[in-house]
Amino acid sequence: DGIVDHIIEFSGSSDENDNDGKRAKNFVDLNFLPFYGHTTRLLKEMDRQYHLRKHDRKEFSTETFEQREDETAAATNKGIFDRVGRFVERTSNWAFANTANATADEQEAFQETLHHPHIHCRPTAVFTYDWRRSLPELCTDLHTFCEETFPNQKVQILAHSMGGLMSFACMRRYPEKYEPGAVVVGVPFETGTQYMQDLHKGYYTELDRCRQFKPESQFTMSSHWAFFPISKKQSEDRFVDVTNNEEVIKFDADKSGIGLIAPLQPNSVQGENAYFDYYNPDEWERLQLGIFGPEYDDKISDEEREAYKAHMKIQMNDAKQWRKEIFKEDDEEEDSTREPVVDPNFPPFVACQSNTIPIVNQYLRRKRKVVTQNSVTRKGRNSVNEWEYDYINGRSVPGDGRIDYDGSFPPDFISHKRITLQSAHTKQMCWEQSGGSLGTVYKEVISMTEDYLDLLNRREQDEEVRSHSFEEEVLTKKYRNKSIAARIARRARKLRIRRRRAERIEIGEELAVTSRARRFSFRRRRG
Repeated sequence: DGIVDHIIEFSGSSDENDNDGKRAKNFVDLNFLPFYGHTTRLLKEMDRQYHLRKHDRKEFSTETFEQREDETAAATNKGIFDRVGRFVERTSNWAFANTANATADEQEAFQETLHHPHIHCRPTAVFTYDWRRSLPELCTDLHTFCEETFPNQKVQILAHSMGGLMSFACMRRYPEKYEPGAVVVGVPFETGTQYMQDLHKGYYTELDRCRQFKPESQFTMSSHWAFFPISKKQSEDRFVDVTNNEEVIKFDADKSGIGLIAPLQPNSVQGENAYFDYYNPDEWERLQLGIFGPEYDDKISDEEREAYKAHMKIQMNDAKQWRKEIFKEDDEEEDSTREPVVDPNFPPFVACQSNTIPIVNQYLRRKRKVVTQNSVTRKGRNSVNEWEYDYINGRSVPGDGRIDYDGSFPPDFISHKRITLQSAHTKQMCWEQSGGSLGTVYKEVISMTEDYLDLLNRREQDEEVRSHSFEEEVLTKKYRNKSIAARIARRARKLRIRRRRAERIEIGEELAVTSRARRFSFRRRRG
């Protein structure tokens, strides 16, 4: 899921004690999150050990790691944020090897994991991509990268989040290339409507200053359109209208639930199914979602809105066709009684997901009851949205805090293995000592690799048996042919002998007759 190596979270608090036991008024907490730093470091070490053992005078398999080394070295002469990056790199080195606070069992398991790069060293590479682009484009880029980096070689994939969707698509299209299989973690196979709040409300990052996840930015992106269901049946009751509900329900209007840990609430909120065509820009405009809300009337011109819609139409159509091809989905109502036919050519597949952090997978909507005419936008409509959305109080189910557990596995026509993790979505690819699950995930990678090596050995043995059987068959046929040829030759020889005897007999008889005739004629002349 991109190439984010490290994240540092700053949070202010007044609940921490200082050294004197008093409350600190301006306490600042520094939360270091390696994100993908542990994984990329592990792969890099595996790759380096492989080339050391091969003695090919090559430090890395691809330019990916070399570029990252150059960037790290160049950062020493740059500004404050680059120097912070160097601090993070040093911190990650320490975090990777530090097991001081781990229990004895954890230390032993961790040391065993540390030796994996040496035991299982092989060529590796990290695929970097821009997750804002469309999934069809990214899938093509991923396969091209694998073909160019490892030509005429089989490739095993380790992927997280959206990277798992791309990997799944490549394996569906080119199963021979990815024959060893894939281990994916926290993949949004069936996220349903959960990404709708990202598009509608958005959120800030980087000390609440970065706007890259605000609606005006997110609506220019392409990949996330493939998250939504393409039929009403697939949507189920994940988006309901509670305007006409008689019972009183809790409703927090237009508050973001991103980053919040929801209490487990397995019971669904009753309401009318509010499904709409997620792949139609006009529907987003009708419901005043995201940039189509009145709050953006004075921020975005009509021409810009039309440009947004034109872009959305193209990307939505591509995303919808992609889901139909890769997941065999249809916008018609499917027959649930039909048994899925398992794809026999699909490579081994392990899907890992957490079920310890609840996530809301049902959103609520209602018509705003009281709309005060505070101001009018340039388009002549009320500046307050006529719809209210609740992203907090709907049904919540087990998950990783971002993706629900049941929606993190491939369709029924794909045979796969499921592994349950305990970590949050953002920490799943970190070592257990940092609150992640990389050790568990990596064991599945190694197990899959060993299974594939066993498969290759069996194939080699079967090939030897077939080759030996073929040689025996050829020799048998050869000897059989020789025997048949010998019998034919013997028969031919016997026939020739018989013919010669017959010829000799006939010649003998002729000679005898001639001899008698001569004797008879001699006697007559003599007489």
